[in-house]
Amino acid sequence: MQRQLIGLLFFLSTSFLLRGSTAYAQNIEWQLYPAGAIAVVGHTFHPNENTEGRLFAGVNITNRRDWGVQDDESGQGFGGGVDINRTLPLLGQRWLAGGRVDVWSMKINWRNDSLGITADSRILVFQPTARVIYRLRTPQPSGVRIIDVTASLGIEKNIATHGQPVGEGAILLIGARIAL
Repeated sequence: MQRQLIGLLFFLSTSFLLRGSTAYAQNIEWQLYPAGAIAVVGHTFHPNENTEGRLFAGVNITNRRDWGVQDDESGQGFGGGVDINRTLPLLGQRWLAGGRVDVWSMKINWRNDSLGITADSRILVFQPTARVIYRLRTPQPSGVRIIDVTASLGIEKNIATHGQPVGEGAILLIGARIAL
């Protein structure tokens, strides 16, 4: 818990440092994938006209059923990361493409029926993805400046495991982000 608190404080302090003239939005994002869901809050900044970057922190909840190494895997964890996106001028200002890197500290509860064991593993997950974004702008009086629809494809790699191995591999995410 102490690591998550330190990470959250780092994220918040960095967000306030980036609130210069190139920053424009605090945002909330939800992503769904076949084995779970991710919810994060973030801070977006613009290093130049066609590029945006974002720092984010949040929670990852998973229910991998028997898709992983063990017969039943489910769990949750905290983490964060960064993404960088660029507009695609040939398609107009509504389309962006980029990359995102997440790091998650997760506790996975699992069951192995053949061995008759129920236990948990703690993992550190590295999750790089490539993404495409379609941007919808909203009228300013609504309080919501931008709504993004996202699709990401990447890999979920357990870079540290305390306990028995659990699932990892390709990941497809569909989501939405709201910028305030």
